[in-house]
Amino acid sequence: MTLRQRLLIRLAVVLGLSILVAAAMAYWRAAGQVREELHAALVVGEQVLVDAVKEIERAPNPFQQMRVVIERFSGGRHLKITLLDRSGQRVAASRLALAEDPAPEWFIDLMREQPETARVDVPKGLRDFSAFLIETDSRNEVQEFWEDIKYGLSVLGILACAVYALIYWTLGRELEPLANLNSALSRVAEGDFSMRLAETGSRDLKEVSIGFNEMAARLDATESDNLRLQEQLTNVQEEERAELARNLHDEIGPLLFSVGLDAAAVQKALGDTATGEAAERLASIREAVGLSQKHVLQILGQLRNGTVEDLGLETAVRQLIEFWKSRHPKLSISADLPEDGVSLELDPVVYRVVQESLSNAVRHGRPTQIDILVATSPEGMTRVMVSDNGGGLASSRRGNGLTGMNERVSLRKGSLTVRNRSDGKGTIVMADFPSTNCIADIERTPERGISTP
Repeated sequence: MTLRQRLLIRLAVVLGLSILVAAAMAYWRAAGQVREELHAALVVGEQVLVDAVKEIERAPNPFQQMRVVIERFSGGRHLKITLLDRSGQRVAASRLALAEDPAPEWFIDLMREQPETARVDVPKGLRDFSAFLIETDSRNEVQEFWEDIKYGLSVLGILACAVYALIYWTLGRELEPLANLNSALSRVAEGDFSMRLAETGSRDLKEVSIGFNEMAARLDATESDNLRLQEQLTNVQEEERAELARNLHDEIGPLLFSVGLDAAAVQKALGDTATGEAAERLASIREAVGLSQKHVLQILGQLRNGTVEDLGLETAVRQLIEFWKSRHPKLSISADLPEDGVSLELDPVVYRVVQESLSNAVRHGRPTQIDILVATSPEGMTRVMVSDNGGGLASSRRGNGLTGMNERVSLRKGSLTVRNRSDGKGTIVMADFPSTNCIADIERTPERGISTP
């Protein structure tokens, strides 16, 4: 359940409880008012009826005057007058006013008050009649209360609808940044720290956006630093492994070879004159030297295994492609590479350009197709181009990965270009390396042309 839904439900509960409390208070207040109103009407009506009886005594036609008195009370809202005979039977009665839109009977029964009564005797000369009976009736008073409730509920309903609409619209507008924040957090969880939120809206949400942007910026910087440090560590490890391999090959290898030759020379010089123990020791030395040479060769193979220098550019790039495709099965990667590489000096740089370009494309662009081209023109100029159909560059800011790649290319007198594709569907990373004669112009040739999409 969303925050907006929870808030609207709680508001409805509070509103309902408020209506119940208000209804209870209104009931007790209205009940008291109805009793007071009916009692006051009874007192006034009794006094009016007493005066009317006096008029009957003075009237030339008392019977006609009694009908006039009854009609005088007809149409009243609170009192009903009934003429009683000597046996107490009702002879004639006034009519109460009726509402055009009466209240429901359940409401009338709920609010109805017990009627109060009073008797006013008729003149003694009217032997067939005994008295006028005055009774209170709460129906019309309850009707007034019902009308007030309907009006109040109508106003309250309109006000509640307006408040609900206002809250719904306000929350939708104010909480919209939370949807953007959720999307941004999802991208951060996927390892994309380039997302930034607009620092707008209410003060609280603005502070959240500012905090997220600072966090994303720090994560981006931290990841860039980690990548740069990892790259530096990889380079140092490769250099150390290469240095160690050279030392083993150039220093330890010749020494072991020399020891083996010396042992063989001593064994040959002694010939048959060597004692059994000396012969065994010389044979043991030669065997130990042979085993040491084999171990040195194994160590050299382990130290140099997996490097571009050993695998070659094409094999190293193919392994890199398999690495990414194993993690993103739906990603299609094509590569056009020279079978024998470019050169011993450029192959490591070309590999690093391809490696960084693939990593950036997969992490930031979410492409479905990546094309890799490494080509050399007849003039000797080499171009490395990695093109993807992802989301393109979100900004012109270069991260540490691109900066390190640019530094590698610059060390080889090359130039690096990173831009969006002309069709707006992806990014192109292009590195150009001059030939030894620094020829800048590259023409497309049938053998292996170089073109830009």
